Amino acid sequence: MDNIYQTPSADLLPQERADGSFFVTSTRKLYLVYFFTLGFYSIYWAYKHWDRQRTSMLPKKISPAARSIFHIFFIHSLCRLIQGRLQAKGLGAWKYSAIAWAYIALVFVGNGLSRVESFGNPLLEILLLVATTLVTAWPLATIQQQANLASGDPAGEQNSRLSLANWLCMLPGLLLWLFIVIAMFLPE
Repeated sequence: MDNIYQTPSADLLPQERADGSFFVTSTRKLYLVYFFTLGFYSIYWAYKHWDRQRTSMLPKKISPAARSIFHIFFIHSLCRLIQGRLQAKGLGAWKYSAIAWAYIALVFVGNGLSRVESFGNPLLEILLLVATTLVTAWPLATIQQQANLASGDPAGEQNSRLSLANWLCMLPGLLLWLFIVIAMFLPE
């Protein structure tokens, strides 16, 4: 028989988050969408990660939109959360600082290179644009691999297919790349 005079009790300690606590996607999809959105996918990517953290961070209120727009300032925090989840699951420690700093540096390098007027060779400029975009996606893919592992889906299978929304977001980039290739072969 329960004691009716006993004060109510509740577990006020944070519970371990269920699997899927981070945004899961395959690295192949991340590279494709990142490349064909010319890097704008990183804002959506950061938003999805922070949106998944919103409930687990209560009572602290966070704004996933602000954290995604200014994601270079919050990339270390996101990596720290992923590392904590990996350690809680007994998957070992992850040294995330270098990869987070690499992403920040590559964003600035890519931004700086995009402001250069001309290198004189159009083919070199296109190759540099492709390389810069893909190299900047590499740290995000590395972070995503750890987030997938922490969420119990190391390969990101649950979000590996391109959706209609993905294709619609990539369409402007696809058209831009098509126009760039066509322009390369047009006489001056």
